[in-house]
Amino acid sequence: MSSSTSRKQANPPVSQARSQGHMSHSSTNSLSKRPQTESRLRGTAPRQTQRAGRRRGVSVWRAYRWWLVGLTLVVIGAIVGLFLLLGHQSTANPTSSRSATDPQVLNDLALISDSQFSKVGTGNLSSPLRVIADRPMLRGPTGKPEFFYWGAEFCPYCAAERWPVVVALSRFGSFSKLPETTSSDTDAYPNTATFTFHGSVYQSNYLDFAPVELEDREGHPLEGPTVEEQQIIGSLNPDGSIPFLDIANLYLVRGQSYDPGILTGLSQRDIALQLTDPSTPVAKNILGVANYLTAAICVATADQPASVCNTSYIQFIQRQLPRSPYAPTPTPTPSASLPSALPTTALGLIMLLPTVRRPQRDVRRHTSQYQARKKC
Repeated sequence: MSSSTSRKQANPPVSQARSQGHMSHSSTNSLSKRPQTESRLRGTAPRQTQRAGRRRGVSVWRAYRWWLVGLTLVVIGAIVGLFLLLGHQSTANPTSSRSATDPQVLNDLALISDSQFSKVGTGNLSSPLRVIADRPMLRGPTGKPEFFYWGAEFCPYCAAERWPVVVALSRFGSFSKLPETTSSDTDAYPNTATFTFHGSVYQSNYLDFAPVELEDREGHPLEGPTVEEQQIIGSLNPDGSIPFLDIANLYLVRGQSYDPGILTGLSQRDIALQLTDPSTPVAKNILGVANYLTAAICVATADQPASVCNTSYIQFIQRQLPRSPYAPTPTPTPSASLPSALPTTALGLIMLLPTVRRPQRDVRRHTSQYQARKKC
């Protein structure tokens, strides 16, 4: 028994041995697989991290890409909007309705001769001037009499009034810059060709010019008056009528001075050409009003310059105007003073004396010869 038992114990059954071997093999395999699994897990962790990083990179890039696309669309939209805004402003911007005046137009205005002004005279127009008799003279920044203009670019009546204003002022100075424009195309007398005093430059030795253009031809605000100018408007033009002219607080013009309809359909060049012919209705109206304004300015400047103010037709208009007590007294011109006239008169008499005596000597000589022959 002991020997068999010991054999049994020494030699276990095959199934038991197999089972034990299988268990040991499985345990061995499990032990051998554990490091592999751990190594695989250790190897997959970086891969998963890389994949997660790649996924995050892709998601970030996608988000960045859409953000970049959105930003690009916003920039494109802003550029398109800017172009649309500029395109709208090109039709509404006052500068788009202005341009430099044709030099030939200014040349034609400068070529208007004194004889043409004289032929027109008042143009058979009633005086647009009203006397201001209750305030001292208005002087500009340089101390000279001030010509104040109040108007707007859209106004057709202002468009018509600027023509005689420019013509009259050009007799006392010159415009080095005077833009061209037209009145509103939606108002009465649409697109009346004219100038604008916005941005103009005027020089004169006799007066200061102070223009204010309230709005552009589209009705947008353009310029504002100073405190002093607002006081002038409030006291002399309380309803704010345009056009309005104040000539040194001596004379004012409120409203239109002539019918703007005579300028309908005419370009600036056409109007300037017709001003050179005193027989045209355009010349009679514009030059007629310009002569009235010239006479009023001459009152303010004490008839200076004499070459303009001492002409017979300007003096005639001045005598028809009521005079403010604050108007300066004209100073006599040197050509009309007695000392300068005496030498000319004496020289003329000296030159005339020989021509008077010579015929007398000839007559006496011929008379004596005739008497001697008669005695013989």
